[in-house]
Amino acid sequence: MEPTEKSENRTADRLARAVVVYVVAVLLTLPLFVILNAYVPELYLPIGERDPLRVDHLLTFVLVLFGFVILVQRFRVVVFTALIGGLVVLTLTSLFGAYSFGDLYTSYAGLLRDLRTTSAQIPMAADRADPFRDADKLRDLVRQEDPAVRRSAVLMATVHFSKAPKGADEHTLVQSFSIFKEINSRWTYVSDVKGGEYFAPPTESLELMAGDCDDHAVLMAAMITSVGGQVRLIRTEGHVYPELLIGTDAQLERAAYLIRKVLFTREVGDAPLYHHTDADGRHWINLDYTRPYPGGELMNERIVGILQL
Repeated sequence: MEPTEKSENRTADRLARAVVVYVVAVLLTLPLFVILNAYVPELYLPIGERDPLRVDHLLTFVLVLFGFVILVQRFRVVVFTALIGGLVVLTLTSLFGAYSFGDLYTSYAGLLRDLRTTSAQIPMAADRADPFRDADKLRDLVRQEDPAVRRSAVLMATVHFSKAPKGADEHTLVQSFSIFKEINSRWTYVSDVKGGEYFAPPTESLELMAGDCDDHAVLMAAMITSVGGQVRLIRTEGHVYPELLIGTDAQLERAAYLIRKVLFTREVGDAPLYHHTDADGRHWINLDYTRPYPGGELMNERIVGILQL
């Protein structure tokens, strides 16, 4: 064999090994990147004043990929032995009809789909929304200090998810979700008198655990506000519901992960999570009684007012 031909063969062999290493590294990187991405702070390059370039996603992926490339190269024998062993086991299970390559693909795709904290952006009302009808009454009901409301809020905040894994800055978020779960699991819708409008104080709604949409919204807002959460009320053409402030893109991804994979796994299933984004880029998710989990699909009605509490 000529020296040139040997050199070409060695180059082709190195290229093939490099391709294999990178393919394996990418397969290992994807799920870990999706998990870590929720914890990475946002990072922008000041390329433009209006539309700066966000680079934290790209940097996270590159760093994780680089780490796995080094890992696979350094422990190539161990990694490839494990992969070959897995392929042998998967081949045998496929032959016996227990678990096939198609099942593996479905599981892996499902992992990536589920770990991606999917949330659907939905249109928000214009910055100049109509005046919020009965704003003063509703705001006063939410803001009035009452020991019974605070006591009940603390109890509801700790009845669910107290042992769920959460970050040091996520206690209020998880406790707000616990209050949501407790109220919505017990709430019964009861209409106001025909042609009239009655706003129940939170203490009354606590005792009855029943009322119409504005009674529910006031109770939810008062309870969550009393444990440190930030809530606003949204009025549509025929409905009122509360929204909880989540925050930045990274905080939204983390909240969606907690809802989907930790706190409301059975209730959410494969459904998307919906959110609004305000003029400051902050994300809000609804806490309506019409859905058994935060961020459920909203009623198809135009938003006519936003009440900041």
